[in-house]
Amino acid sequence: AVHTMSGSLRTLARRAFAAGARPVKALPTAPYAPIAIRAMATGPAASAVKISDELLEKLGTLTTQALIDGLWVMGWPTSHILGARPLTEGQKKMVGRAITIQFAATRPDIAADKPGGTESPEYEAFELVNGKEVVVMASVGPLESVGGDIKFLRLHQKGVRGLVTDGSVRDVGVLREYGFPVFSISTTPRQGPHVHQPWSCNTVINCGGVVVRPGDAIVGDDDGAVVVPAAVAQEVFDIAHSREIVEDIVKEELTKNPGPPGKFYPFMSGKIKPESPLGALLTSKGHDPKKFAHTAARPGARHGTGVLGASRARVGPGAPRSISSYTQTGASYDEVLHLFAKYKACAVLRTPIVGACTPAMDAAIAGGFKLAEFTLTTPGCLDSVAEFASKHPDVLTGVGTVMSVDDAKRAMDAGARFIVSPVIVPEVVKWCAENMIVCAPGCATPTEMIHAWKLGAPIQKLFPGVMGGPNWVKAVSAALPMLRINPTSGVEIDTAADYLRAGASSLGFVAPAFPPDMVAAKDWDGISAIAAKIQAAVKSA
Repeated sequence: AVHTMSGSLRTLARRAFAAGARPVKALPTAPYAPIAIRAMATGPAASAVKISDELLEKLGTLTTQALIDGLWVMGWPTSHILGARPLTEGQKKMVGRAITIQFAATRPDIAADKPGGTESPEYEAFELVNGKEVVVMASVGPLESVGGDIKFLRLHQKGVRGLVTDGSVRDVGVLREYGFPVFSISTTPRQGPHVHQPWSCNTVINCGGVVVRPGDAIVGDDDGAVVVPAAVAQEVFDIAHSREIVEDIVKEELTKNPGPPGKFYPFMSGKIKPESPLGALLTSKGHDPKKFAHTAARPGARHGTGVLGASRARVGPGAPRSISSYTQTGASYDEVLHLFAKYKACAVLRTPIVGACTPAMDAAIAGGFKLAEFTLTTPGCLDSVAEFASKHPDVLTGVGTVMSVDDAKRAMDAGARFIVSPVIVPEVVKWCAENMIVCAPGCATPTEMIHAWKLGAPIQKLFPGVMGGPNWVKAVSAALPMLRINPTSGVEIDTAADYLRAGASSLGFVAPAFPPDMVAAKDWDGISAIAAKIQAAVKSA
């Protein structure tokens, strides 16, 4: 029989009986008896399934994209902890079992009742670290401090595998010296106790919109941090690993024989058909196509997980969705965001001249653009998109001025990888989020940007231009670091670097990239030369 209480149980006991006649020291010999009544309405914090050390390390060999796809194939919600980004570019890979800490908003009685000293919930959590754990801290707000130098020194001493929070951290220089990976919304110089208090250790928490149970696997890389539920960790690994094999084979083939990825994606419903191009490719490499799970497996079709309820309100990555022919994979979604962050400059073509669409964009690409947006107000837009996407598989192609779901569907049918609108059209943003399609709605104020972000838009297009230009972007991006601001109207070649230094994540170039007089004169060499100048300006940031 067990005769000692864990720290978290002791904390529960103290809170349950602090005001009662029986002090904690008078608890009966059977340690859990006094809190049985308290626990009757509470499910178990951790899953009954424990992730073995071997499986934990195997999960750490996979990318977060592959793990997200594995969960998605099973019909589970995407478990990307939204907004938690690597504190340090290139920090080492993170994998460990979750130890959770829940913060509660401060008020006088909360501050008074929270255990102090070594029995404070966060310190009890830290002492549970034994070299293979990741501490996950659920903050009350994205900009609130969950700790810094002295507090996290103990995690360093205990050999923590990493720290993840949907709040902020401080003492960045020292944290980087400690060497363990950190994922947070932002950094801050402020203290946290005046805003929130650590309230519970190793309970079920919600971090960045994702449920985390103690013992779940937490994996982090340059793209972010994800949660792999312990209950299905083995199956997630099996699916994700098989899909990485397919991805590697397809990438190798497209590298040797350049062509549109659409030849192999998306996989057809059910299993991969042996007679399909992908099936034939896998067979040629010695693999049985029937052994690989498909991108569009219906939610709930595997092992009785059940179809996710449509009543949930949240949309975006991690939201329940009805799989359709338009639904993209988590890997595709993340790749689009990665390419925006990598190349930063998007050529946005809007012209009334018939026949100018394709040659104008070809000229911009010849000058160095790798992101291309065709607007629906341009004659022949969708025909050009279809031709362009096929001819330039190395360029990320999207469609702008999308004002309805039907517009978005037609854009995707033509080969678009992302959707742009001049304003927030809620039904378009929600449809894109539900189908894992990156969209960038136009926003003119910080309030509109947050609204778009909450609807599920990962990129917020700043449109039209605002007074203050780069200074406006600097102020907003500092206050709302979870945003990916994409200034479009008003960005010139000589201000591009200023916008990026101020915090813009990417830029859209309309008239500066396609001067109307040059398009009318069919001066494609001149447009290529301008594109080269834009690329140089962006790289100078």
